[in-house]
Amino acid sequence: MQESIQALLDTFPEGIVQVQDGMVTAANTMAAHYLSQLEPGRPLPEEVVLPRGGTMGAGIFMSGASRYTYSCASKDGKQTILFRPAPQTALTGRQLGGTLRQMRTFLGEILAEVGPATGDAKEELSADAFGKSFHRLLRLMDNLDYLYRSSAGELAGLRLATMDLDGLCRHLVDQAYPLLREAGVTLDYESTERGLLIPGSPPLLQRLLLGLISNAAQAVGEGRVVLTLRRQQGRALATVSNNGPLPNPKQLSALFQEGLGEDVPLPGQGAGLGLSVARDIAALHRGSMLTEWGQSSPTVVLSLPTGPLDGRASLRTPRCQVNGGLDPVLLELSDVLPVHLFGLEGLD
Repeated sequence: MQESIQALLDTFPEGIVQVQDGMVTAANTMAAHYLSQLEPGRPLPEEVVLPRGGTMGAGIFMSGASRYTYSCASKDGKQTILFRPAPQTALTGRQLGGTLRQMRTFLGEILAEVGPATGDAKEELSADAFGKSFHRLLRLMDNLDYLYRSSAGELAGLRLATMDLDGLCRHLVDQAYPLLREAGVTLDYESTERGLLIPGSPPLLQRLLLGLISNAAQAVGEGRVVLTLRRQQGRALATVSNNGPLPNPKQLSALFQEGLGEDVPLPGQGAGLGLSVARDIAALHRGSMLTEWGQSSPTVVLSLPTGPLDGRASLRTPRCQVNGGLDPVLLELSDVLPVHLFGLEGLD
């Protein structure tokens, strides 16, 4: 019976691995071709994160210099993993279509907001509404620019410094908490570590974490988002979860397929760039990222190696300012924050 199952697994063009209690129990020919360490009786490589609280998951992981997308399902304590090399292009047709749709929407909002100021002088321009539309448009352009530069290989030689991931998480939660509270969202931070050092880029990891928090806040509407951090062997695990409702089957299918479908997102669904940016940043740090779900709202698990560390680097977590001095926290959370937080009185 086992031989017939193995023969069936070997017919698949993707890598397939079966795991129980962290140990590989079966791997097809393609899986062994991609990762030679996938042998029955050996532990699953730690860069492949398995669902903990959910029954299904999808994400991306790095092994050596190669990047893979994967999905997994759990049942009765056993996990089945399907993986394949990640696409070389960072921007899919679906994302490009969604980007163009969102860009037209934002430009239309801006024109509607400045229209009265250029027409009837008695009408006042809503600086708050204009500010929010401007932040959302700039965030969209930043994501598109990032994926373009990533596709061109401009980020391949990124130098990672020794940084305090726990300090960065605490700093971001301190900055984001009062803003999200205005949107009816409570952001909490839970950590078993104090001063967790990793090799990383503070600006990029800040962007990644804020993007995950923004997605969770959108999903919950009004409720609670939790960022947790813990150490597991030689890796740091950051988890973003919320107490929102379970997505519908179509949304779950989109997550499971890693957003590779070519159908254009519907209005209100976004461009689909944020999660791709987050996964790319995780891969640049030789990390992995898994979106898992089951009976509750999806949870994102970010796994990053804690070494090797550069002893010459200064250990600090700077406040990163880009985009002409606009607050990066306000920028990354612009999709979920209320309009009154975006007054531009302090800008030239």
